[in-house]
Amino acid sequence: MRINTPSELRRMRIALIIGAVLVLAFMAADLMLLPSSMYQLYIFDRLIIQCSIILLVIAVSYWRKFIQYRSFVFATLLVALTYSNYWLIWVCWDEHNFIFPYEGTILYAFFCVFALGIPFKLAITANFMNILGFLGLMWVAPVYGDRVPISAAFVSGSLFICAYARYRLDRSVRKLKETNDRLLKLSKFDPLSDLLNRRALREQSEKLIAVSKRHKVSMAVLMLDLDDFKKYNDCYGHQQGDEAIKVQARIMKEVFKRETDILGRYGGEEFIVVLSDIEKAQVETHCDALLGKWKDAALEHAKDAKHSLVSCSIGVAFAQSVGNMTIDYLIDEADKALYDAKKNGKAQYVMAEAQC
Repeated sequence: MRINTPSELRRMRIALIIGAVLVLAFMAADLMLLPSSMYQLYIFDRLIIQCSIILLVIAVSYWRKFIQYRSFVFATLLVALTYSNYWLIWVCWDEHNFIFPYEGTILYAFFCVFALGIPFKLAITANFMNILGFLGLMWVAPVYGDRVPISAAFVSGSLFICAYARYRLDRSVRKLKETNDRLLKLSKFDPLSDLLNRRALREQSEKLIAVSKRHKVSMAVLMLDLDDFKKYNDCYGHQQGDEAIKVQARIMKEVFKRETDILGRYGGEEFIVVLSDIEKAQVETHCDALLGKWKDAALEHAKDAKHSLVSCSIGVAFAQSVGNMTIDYLIDEADKALYDAKKNGKAQYVMAEAQC
């Protein structure tokens, strides 16, 4: 169970309180079955020992490092409650010749493992300790007479099933999370380039432009396009074309490394970069780096292409102040600058000053 927010911590504390209430509820039922001579012993175990242990765990939950160690705390709680119950069973039999039931051992296990979320490894460890404790109890105090073997088998089997069910649940949750993560990635990222897809690119860009407006900082949109990409595809095939797309994505990631930099595949061989709070000279440096890295890649182009090596053209829309601009407006301005870069001979960048 992941506990990351105050509300989740609050729900966990409520679960512990419910556990204490259940202990009190079982007290009312058990006291009707116990002889009056055992009331003091029973109340001591349930109120002084078990409820105090639960209250202690609730208090520990306010410790600043509790989240880090919560699983160990809950596993310790399970063992402590169970051995408290073993002690009660032994004293009832040894001093009062009374056979106290063992079902509480199983209830503690299922409540702590599932209601409090003890993970599998700790659940199997705690339940193994509890099984050994019960077997030891039956060795020194054969409380249940000729039913000791079946009682031991029932408790051991129940605690094992509890831990195994936790394993299956953890495994299912892990697979579900992995599936959700994959679906989330597919919904946001282009599978070929591993950059943001068009929809996610727009969503992130709109958020960034809103931040830029609020803080009154500059913004730049770069549109990149692989030069003569159709000729490259026709010459070398779509598989090699896909590799060129991947090279473009890799180069972009190498140049733009800030957490706020937004990189996306706009469609086909077109890519977009959205930058905020950046100087014009920095944008020019980035453009030079993009073009230089393509030269370093030395990817041979088709014979009838403009340049002998694969390259890209870049159109930049730079806004010193965003004002009332929209992301669509900046993309349109970058697209116009890209057209000029293509018209001027490709493998270059053209920067335009976006005006409000």
